[in-house]
Amino acid sequence: MNIVELDGRKFGLWLTDKDSESAVFSGEIRWDGSALRLVRDPKPAFEIQPKWYERIQAVTNDEVRRILLGADYFLRLNVGDVPE
Repeated sequence: MNIVELDGRKFGLWLTDKDSESAVFSGEIRWDGSALRLVRDPKPAFEIQPKWYERIQAVTNDEVRRILLGADYFLRLNVGDVPE
């Protein structure tokens, strides 16, 4: 996937925990020439790590697009407990 082509597109960040509970955050994806960020004004931007780029997928159907809050592309990540 060409990361530059994502710039300005609707993007969903889909987080899932060990119990299969999920949360979706949406916004606009921005490429500044060196970093890819999910912009969610007025919330702080979330940097998409380069090691995750290959996991970015296009949304392929309307039901998934609805679940992902209108996103054109998404990244699904598994999250766990924060170490003490």
